[in-house]
Amino acid sequence: MKVLFKNRTKYTKKVYSIFLQFHTQKYGSSYLFYTALVTLLIFFCFGMNLKYHNYPTAIILFIAMIFYLYWRFNHPREEVKKEVETGAIKQEKEFQFRFFEKMLEILDKNEIYKVKYFNIKRICETDDYFYLYIDRNHAFLLEKAGFVIGNAQDFKIFIKHKCPLRFKSYCNKP
Repeated sequence: MKVLFKNRTKYTKKVYSIFLQFHTQKYGSSYLFYTALVTLLIFFCFGMNLKYHNYPTAIILFIAMIFYLYWRFNHPREEVKKEVETGAIKQEKEFQFRFFEKMLEILDKNEIYKVKYFNIKRICETDDYFYLYIDRNHAFLLEKAGFVIGNAQDFKIFIKHKCPLRFKSYCNKP
């Protein structure tokens, strides 16, 4: 198999914080909207149970709402803390991304991960990075300056072709 593009990106706290800032800016409002919507629904059910004097259910709903809000606001912080403290960011690992015709490979010092292009959910381009999302919250971070084989401009054309309708550019530079 011929390597079409090869990228090396070192995952550091700075790189990860840039990604978190981007992710929060683009997708944080929908997270808050969904949280508010579910909270209002639970609160409405709580109020209706109070109105009809169904106090045990009202108490359960109130406790459920408190736990739900705690989880919605605390869980993302815990995930970020866990991601920073363990794994690639704390150790400042360098990942190598090799792009082939039908898939990409991610190499670190110990393992090789293979990902087919249809498993990439969303691709976001910023001025300095490509973010290849594999689910709602996790992405592979590719630094544009890290291309060893190929370049960022040709990669953009390639990945748009491989993942149609999933590519979005957020570049500020002309």
